[in-house]
Amino acid sequence: MAEPLVAEDVAEAVRWIATLPAHVNIDELVIKPVAQAAPHKVHRV
Repeated sequence: MAEPLVAEDVAEAVRWIATLPAHVNIDELVIKPVAQAAPHKVHRV
């Protein structure tokens, strides 16, 4: 994968959520890389 997600990507999402006004409720957050591979195309060693 050319640009996998890194810890900083998740940290930025958490920071964004933490700075939202109190009346905003984030129920669910899904974070995926742009170049998401299909599960059957993943090669594990």
